[in-house]
Amino acid sequence: TLNFIYADEQGNIGMISPGYYPIVKSGTPWLPLPGTGEADIIGSIPYDAVPQVYNPPSHIVFTANQRPVGNDYPYYIGTTWNNFDNGYRANEIYSELNNMQSLTLHDMERMQNSVHDYLAGLIVPELLKTLQQRSLGGNMQQAKALLQNWDENMDLDAPAAAIWWTFWTHYLTDTFQPWWQAYHVPITHYPELAVNPGQTSLDEDLETWTLSDPQNAAFTLPSGLKRDASTVMLQAFQESIEVLSKALGNDPTQWQWGKLHTREIASLLGVEALSYGPKASDGDQWTLKSFGGGVLSENNPMLSPSEHGPSWRIIVVWGSGQAESVYPGGQDENPASPWYENQISHWWNGQYYPMIDGSTARLQPGSVVWTLRK
Repeated sequence: TLNFIYADEQGNIGMISPGYYPIVKSGTPWLPLPGTGEADIIGSIPYDAVPQVYNPPSHIVFTANQRPVGNDYPYYIGTTWNNFDNGYRANEIYSELNNMQSLTLHDMERMQNSVHDYLAGLIVPELLKTLQQRSLGGNMQQAKALLQNWDENMDLDAPAAAIWWTFWTHYLTDTFQPWWQAYHVPITHYPELAVNPGQTSLDEDLETWTLSDPQNAAFTLPSGLKRDASTVMLQAFQESIEVLSKALGNDPTQWQWGKLHTREIASLLGVEALSYGPKASDGDQWTLKSFGGGVLSENNPMLSPSEHGPSWRIIVVWGSGQAESVYPGGQDENPASPWYENQISHWWNGQYYPMIDGSTARLQPGSVVWTLRK
């Protein structure tokens, strides 16, 4: 199913996640079920109970692929790791919208191109508390200072952004990988099970334990060696500084995020020569300017190129009828055409094209009119 957002010139807003959601007779739907009858599908969620909202009291409707219902929703529609996003982008959107009395077109442009990492805003202060209690030297002290002065924006030239992402990746690995190994999780054959920031459930678990349950048993090693969140954070930070120093040199101020994070707009045909990039890119999978998909390789902080993101940005001001949009592509599917990738640079740089009707378009200088005949 997809989330459909609605707005009209009368001021009505809404959202719905339409579809047929199966209801099973018994059992745990997110785990394998027996095929012997007791867990058969007996119907679907009633249409009126499908996740939806219309003109809510908050006057705000938003979606960023997050799970659209809370824990009190009476039906099963999927778990966190069931094609739902973490919700960090959704939280960022809500925070932005909830703190503004009025919104302009330029406010929405800024939001759509925001590279503020919501999760970093939660976790980095906890990491700094741990580092404050330790005597640090050399690169570690410099890296700590960069984090202290960081605004949690994944800017192209931000060294702290590179430190944060590398730290979080190692923090995840140091927490979960020992348990994966102890229980022989088959990541060789199923790489999607590997520990990395792409697993929404692991990100959320580690976030919750770090903020609310730092003594959680998951931090302790399978061997029984006692650890807590602070211990693992320090280990992950040390590892991150070592890896970044080896890959990018001993000066932390030169560890710009753009040196690790690249983006490629892949050809729909899958032909590398017809793709755009890869080029250094800001943002990450938890920023509103979402550039996910990159994965760190072992002992190397360089991410594989991101290959997806906002496929179309559109802003409409209903009161004035003004609208603008942009998408990462072009007006012509012919790679030899000057219109093959003519919108990509605007999309990449956070710029927009005005949306106009046909009669206005005809009056534009250099316009071309196509007539379709039988």
